[in-house]
Amino acid sequence: MKPVVVVKRDGVAVPFDQPRIVEAIRQAQLAVGIDDAALANELGTVVLDHLTRTCDHASIGIEDIQDAVVHVLQESGNYEVALAYTRYRDARERFRRSRQTLIGERSAPHLAVIDLDGRRRPWDRDWLRNLIVEHFGLGEKAAADALIQVEAFLVESSLVQLTTPLLLSLVDAALVRCGMHDQAEARSPLRIDRTTVRALLELRGDAVVRRCGEEVLRQLSLAEELPDQVLKLYCRGRLWVDGLDDPMRGSHFAATIDGSSNPWQVLTQAFAVATDARARWRRASIVLPPSILGHLERGATSLVAPILALAEHAFVYLYCDGRTPLLDTWPFPGRTVSIATYADDFLLLRRLQELHLPLLSGPHLMEGGWRSRTAVALALNAQGLDNEYSQMDLLAMGLVSAARVRQRQLAVRGEVEGDLRFAIYGLTASSPSHEYLERQVVQEALRSGLELRRTSHLPEEACAHLGRLLE
Repeated sequence: MKPVVVVKRDGVAVPFDQPRIVEAIRQAQLAVGIDDAALANELGTVVLDHLTRTCDHASIGIEDIQDAVVHVLQESGNYEVALAYTRYRDARERFRRSRQTLIGERSAPHLAVIDLDGRRRPWDRDWLRNLIVEHFGLGEKAAADALIQVEAFLVESSLVQLTTPLLLSLVDAALVRCGMHDQAEARSPLRIDRTTVRALLELRGDAVVRRCGEEVLRQLSLAEELPDQVLKLYCRGRLWVDGLDDPMRGSHFAATIDGSSNPWQVLTQAFAVATDARARWRRASIVLPPSILGHLERGATSLVAPILALAEHAFVYLYCDGRTPLLDTWPFPGRTVSIATYADDFLLLRRLQELHLPLLSGPHLMEGGWRSRTAVALALNAQGLDNEYSQMDLLAMGLVSAARVRQRQLAVRGEVEGDLRFAIYGLTASSPSHEYLERQVVQEALRSGLELRRTSHLPEEACAHLGRLLE
């Protein structure tokens, strides 16, 4: 018989609601990194069919429905989803039992709360309940559950006063403990490292606003844009997504400047290109023609200062046909000016490595007017996943999902167009696993209407992020 009424644990009867079963299965899927709404709907229909065959009455208990969901998930081979569903079910049961205990032993904590404006107020349950309802958008019952958990923690602590931000952090933890993960995630505050802010305040000026703003943008991109499976890969160091600190700008722009006998004319053109690129691209590289290196080799020290000024807007490469004696007396401090050449040269590469400088090579770099635009750049860390094809499939799907998010962000401006590039880190080049992962990324991208191309160049921040997997 098809169930019509559901009897809840407190004895209240409510109409049977199949979409709630589908949503519960969907949440269990997302908990294990699966995003398949069609499968969740199909499994929900199977659960309804199972209940119709096994029910003798029009009413059914909530526990019987949950047992049916676990049965269908296991019988259909969705073991990880069944395990996630069971874990959540058990966690909710433990919470209900602890809530009954806490209600029986409940006593108000003796402390004060410091508001954001510095006012001090005594602990007030009604005030906190209203704060939770307004700030987190919860119902009265959910707010009461969170309030019980917060008070239980504070009663056992030695605090005599606490600030409102700390109190809200305790509410976040209480929501997670109560199983209300979505509400906690949607309203969780954006936090900036205090050490970083103090260091920036010593510098003063625009650096404070710019760096703090970049951190807030990065957190917003993580919290509100990236799908859950992408966020998990990112936080584990498996996936690097360029541009989360400034989602409206493309990843990289590179340009070669036309040669001229007049070095000042060349530098003027380079400044114009770099200034224009800085507004739309996170990184820019400018390749100066061989004539500039020739002037420097002949002792034109007056060019050093303007090249260093140009290096504040873009990474500067001096093009040469081979080796250059300028490396013996390299006049550019830091790591923002280096050498570009026609082809890789072992001795030149070794000398640049001694100076901790990168080498850019390729025949296209000698062509004045050459431009390269990479709108979206991503990278995967597949270390330790050799022959783990199911794990590599998840990496490929996560990377393509991140690429779609970044492309959507850039489309808001409508000005940034360029290639979609990805790199693979942690697998031996040309190995079967490397080729499989590259093929899966390209094919998954094509299914999503994207064209992703592999690159071997990774910026320093990508290497630092992907290296977190080794920590």
